Amino acid sequence: MPTRTIDLAAKSQEIQENELPAALIYLGERAPVRDWQELFFIAVKCLYTEFPDTINSLCSTDPTRILFLRTNTIAMERPKRIAPIIYLETQRTPNQIIKAIKFIFTRAGVRNINMQVEVYEPIYSQNNYALRIPNSKLPSKPVLHLNQTIEEMLAALDAMEIQPQKNSKVILPHATSYGRVEPQIFGSLFFVLEGERYGPFANEKNRYVALMQCLAELYPYQILKEAGHHINSQHRLTLMKGGSYLYFREPVELPNNLFIDKDFPDRVLIENERYYLARCGLHFESVMLGG
Repeated sequence: MPTRTIDLAAKSQEIQENELPAALIYLGERAPVRDWQELFFIAVKCLYTEFPDTINSLCSTDPTRILFLRTNTIAMERPKRIAPIIYLETQRTPNQIIKAIKFIFTRAGVRNINMQVEVYEPIYSQNNYALRIPNSKLPSKPVLHLNQTIEEMLAALDAMEIQPQKNSKVILPHATSYGRVEPQIFGSLFFVLEGERYGPFANEKNRYVALMQCLAELYPYQILKEAGHHINSQHRLTLMKGGSYLYFREPVELPNNLFIDKDFPDRVLIENERYYLARCGLHFESVMLGG
C-alpha cells in the first residue's frame, strides 16, 4: 500500500481523519504501529527518556483543564502510563496527536525535530473513500444457484451450517488499560454498577478485581480516601497507594496509582466488597448478582 511521510519539522501538517499510521520514525529507527493511540504512546515514551523534566512540567492534576499528560487517570478516557505517576491521554484525533508531539519538542527547546510519521495513503472508490489493505479478501460465503446439482446444493447447505467455534471469555472491565486480560469461561457471578452489568466471572477473585477497578474509576475520591485504612478480618490491609503494596501477596493495579491485594478467601473478598461498596454509598445486595 502506498505511504507518505509526515515530517514533524514542517510548520504545518494536516492529516485526514481516514488516514492510518504505518510507523513512527525517530532518530532513523522505524517502529511499526497499529493505530494513532499506539503511535502517540510510543512517541511520548521516547521523548520522556530524553526530556523527563519537560514531560513532568506538562503534567497537571487539575481535572478542569484539557490536558494530555496527567498525574492521575481521573476523567481520562484511554490512559497509558508513561512513568510511575505520569499518564498520557491517548484518546485524541490524529491532528491533535501531531500537535501535542510538536508541542513537547517546542517546550524542550528542540529546533531540529528528527521525527517523522509514516501514514498509509487513502484509496478512493467511486462512491466513497476508504482505506483498503492490499491482499485482504473477505471470506466467501457459500451460495445456492438454481443450476446447481443436488450434490452441490447439499454441499453448500452443509457449508452454511458450519460455523467456527468462538472462545467464550469475558475480559475484565478496564483490564486492557493496565495490561491484565483475564479470560473467563462460564461462571455465575455478576455485578451491576451505574446501569452496566459486568460478568459472568468464574470466581470471586475475578469479580472482586473487576469491581474494585470500576469503583476506582467511578468513585475515585471515596476509594482514594480508603488507601491504607481498611483492615479486614484477616488483619491485612487490602488497598494501598504507590509502592507500599510491595508486601501484598497478589497485587493488582487500579487507576490513580492504587493497588489491591486479591489473595484472600472468598468469604473475606465478600467482606471487602461490602466495605468498599458501603464507602461509595452503595448496597451489596443491590449491586451483586449470582453466587
